[in-house]
Amino acid sequence: MKPSIPVAASDLAARLRAEIVPELTGFRANNVAMGSAMIDMIAEEFDRAAARLFEENAAVRALLQCGGVAMAAPAKPDLRVSALEAENDRLRAALIDLQAALEDRDDDEARALDADIWRELACSVERRRVASANF
Repeated sequence: MKPSIPVAASDLAARLRAEIVPELTGFRANNVAMGSAMIDMIAEEFDRAAARLFEENAAVRALLQCGGVAMAAPAKPDLRVSALEAENDRLRAALIDLQAALEDRDDDEARALDADIWRELACSVERRRVASANF
């Protein structure tokens, strides 16, 4: 049997909350409760990270293309989260430069693309929202 990492992590978090936290008090109880919440968040992010980054990288690459910035995709696709994050960092750096250039312009095309960039950034925040977070 191959354990599912999100399922195993969520189970560990639930056990910490149900079996360990009640046996503790004060600072230790709070630390373990916070740790269990963080494990839940890690489980959620583990399950969605690659898909989220793949989607975001495509969206940012499209915005860059609309702005006339050619960003080649990696020669060899790599779906490891670390590789997708590195690509995301590279694309976002180019997006910052594009957005700065757009803000220096005073035309409808620049304003429209700048608005599209802000919409994508808002979508990016939503993609990262942690379901269990209460903040």
